[in-house]
Amino acid sequence: MPNLKQQLDAPAVPNLPLPPAVYSAQQQAQNNNQVKIFFTKLINAIGAMFGIRGGKFINFPYGAFQDSTDQSDGSTAVAYFMRLNTTDYSNGISVVSRSASFTATISNGGGSAGTTLNVSAIASGSLYPSMEITGAGVTAGTRIVEQLTGTTGSTGTYRVNNSQLVSSTSMTGDLPSKITVSQQGVYNIQFSAQFKNTTNDSQHVDIWFSLNGTNVANSNSRFGMPARKSLGDPSHLIAAMNFYLDMVENDYFEIMWAVSDSGVSLEQYPAVSASGSSPAIPATPSMIVTVSFVSNLTTE
Repeated sequence: MPNLKQQLDAPAVPNLPLPPAVYSAQQQAQNNNQVKIFFTKLINAIGAMFGIRGGKFINFPYGAFQDSTDQSDGSTAVAYFMRLNTTDYSNGISVVSRSASFTATISNGGGSAGTTLNVSAIASGSLYPSMEITGAGVTAGTRIVEQLTGTTGSTGTYRVNNSQLVSSTSMTGDLPSKITVSQQGVYNIQFSAQFKNTTNDSQHVDIWFSLNGTNVANSNSRFGMPARKSLGDPSHLIAAMNFYLDMVENDYFEIMWAVSDSGVSLEQYPAVSASGSSPAIPATPSMIVTVSFVSNLTTE
C-alpha cells in the first residue's frame, strides 16, 4: 500500500477532456469516475493522518534527554545550568554544548593544591558556572563553581569543586545545556530533577527557564525540601513541572537552578541489582527532560 507521501505526490485527477458539443453519457461517466478516484485518494490520505491509528505519517519534532552525573551548585549567589549528558530520543531537537578552550593553572594561589582556576588565555568560547573542565592532570569531574576575578567568562580566576595542583596547561570546557530546536513552533517542555538535602534545616530550590541566554519572565518555580532525616540519610525531592515555549528555528532554551544552601544538590543513583532484600531497581538520573512539538502556530 502506498504511504501518505506517495499518495499525495501522485496525480490527483488526470486532465478531464473538454466536453463534446452534444451530451455524451460515456464521456460523463468517465469524468465521474476520475472525480471518484480523486476523492478516494483524498479520503485515504486523511484517514492515514486522523483515523483510529492516525499520525502514522506525521513527523513531529521531539526529544528526550537525561544526565547521569551528580550536579552541585557550590554557591548560593550563582545561577547554575542543568546539564544533560545523554540523548535518549532526538528528532529535530538536540542538546548543544557551551564549550571553551583555554590555558590555566589550578592551585591555592601559592603553589599548593587548591580550588583556584587561574585562566591566563582564552583560545575560544567562554567559561560558565557548571562547565566541566578537562586537561592534563585535571581531576575527573572538575567543574567551575563561580568566577572570582577578571572579565566575565574570560581571563581571570575561578573557583572549582575539586582541590588539586595543576601547572599551566591547555584545558577544555564542556557544558551540555542548550536544548536547540530546528523548527519554529510552540513546544511543551517537561522535566524531573532528583534533589537531595544534606543539611539539618529545610531548604528550597528555584528552577526557571532561559531562552537564548535570557531568563524567561514568570518561568520560575520554587520547591521546598525538608531537613535531612539523620546524619548520612539526606531528604529527597523530585522537582517536576512542564512549561510552554514559543521558539523559532535554531532557538535554544536552558534550565537554570539556584538553592538556598549548597547542601542541596542534584543526585544520581546507580542501578540496584536484585538481592534477597531488594528487587532490581533501574538507575536514577539526576535530570530528565522531554520536549514535544505542539503547534507551528506561534504568537509571533
